[in-house]
Amino acid sequence: MPYARFNMAEFSTHDDMRVHAAELHPIINQIFPEIRGFFFVETSGTSALTISVYDDQEAADRALEQRDNYHLDKKFTDIFHHEGVVTAHYIDQTQMQLWGEAN
Repeated sequence: MPYARFNMAEFSTHDDMRVHAAELHPIINQIFPEIRGFFFVETSGTSALTISVYDDQEAADRALEQRDNYHLDKKFTDIFHHEGVVTAHYIDQTQMQLWGEAN
């Protein structure tokens, strides 16, 4: 079953958050080789919600250590997560392709 992790991260400044997102975007699948989907959503000027999707809980668990190692030198003021089995989802494949081409 697909498994998702939702991270809430608080940054000192909006620039710190934007820098983090810009660094992460092109290398997300190198940091997390088993990741199947990822979104970084700005929820305020200094807060972000990330959604990471994996094939199963075991893959998500392996990603925790990778996440912790990647975050060692990042400028978070707070970070926590929730996780669980994905029991329903919808992805418009055409839209996803267009978003990918835009990057």
